[in-house]
Amino acid sequence: MEINDKSVRFLTIGIGAFLFLTGVVFYIFFSIPADFPSGRVITIEKGLGLSRIADYLLKERAIKFPLVFKMLVAGSVGQTSVKAGNYFFEKPLSMVEIYRRLTEGIYGLSAIKITVLEGWTARQIGDYFEKTGFFSSENWLKSAEKEEGYLFPDTYFFDANGLNPETVAKTMRENFEKKITPEIMAEIEQRGKNLKEIIIMASLIEKEMSSPGDARIISGILWKRFEAKMGLQADATLVYLTGKPSLKLTEEDLAVDSPYNTYKYRGLPPGPISNPGFDAIKAAIFPEKTLYWYYLHDGEGRPHYGITFEEHIANKQKYLK
Repeated sequence: MEINDKSVRFLTIGIGAFLFLTGVVFYIFFSIPADFPSGRVITIEKGLGLSRIADYLLKERAIKFPLVFKMLVAGSVGQTSVKAGNYFFEKPLSMVEIYRRLTEGIYGLSAIKITVLEGWTARQIGDYFEKTGFFSSENWLKSAEKEEGYLFPDTYFFDANGLNPETVAKTMRENFEKKITPEIMAEIEQRGKNLKEIIIMASLIEKEMSSPGDARIISGILWKRFEAKMGLQADATLVYLTGKPSLKLTEEDLAVDSPYNTYKYRGLPPGPISNPGFDAIKAAIFPEKTLYWYYLHDGEGRPHYGITFEEHIANKQKYLK
């Protein structure tokens, strides 16, 4: 059979069109957004319709083509087959893989690892949860802000589909209560203190210390000032109020009218300014007695102590240039 030039052209055009369409289809189904939310949790809420699910996935940069995603789901299994829950995407996935995970309920991890660092405030913890996609900082603070100081810093493992602010805050508070044993409470009472005073002081020490050894010395200085009815003058309380680093605090900051300003008001602030770790809590209970009344940290975080105010001024001039 003889093939003329016209037939060759049609065949070439046909092959070209087929390859082009194949490429387009492959791109639509298997291309991955450049800013895919790897390492984050994506939550498909119960009762969401397919259109809202597709729009949400687009907003979260998990898919590029929401219309195609809806057609894929509705045409194969129906929108009711998308399983609600928290999905952890450990690596970038194509739309086809996203479709499979959501319709088969492959959530990614049975347990989510969360590490809360010593000294984080409730707001910093909330920012961490929001950044990693668990839940919003605003929702977290509704449950956790009142627990400031008692959200024990630790590594936690939570069920990915039971993760909510109330559960996390409750678990962290319960962990705190386990750490504060009857023996520790007896030590606190023996020193004439109560748990609230210890945790408030520990929250200051956590932010002021550079090491566990440094923590006990600072604890001794702060408790000595407290008992002498002096101002504690802890920069950490102004950092808490203003959000500025300690070395950036100004005279105006020192005059901020707040009961948390330990330069303006004597005694402990009304509540904790962070969630202290166990080293800071132990330092608050077991302060080291020294002759020092003053301390500061240089630009590299090394502590320098002074017995007299004159020594403290000399340390400032020497180490805080």
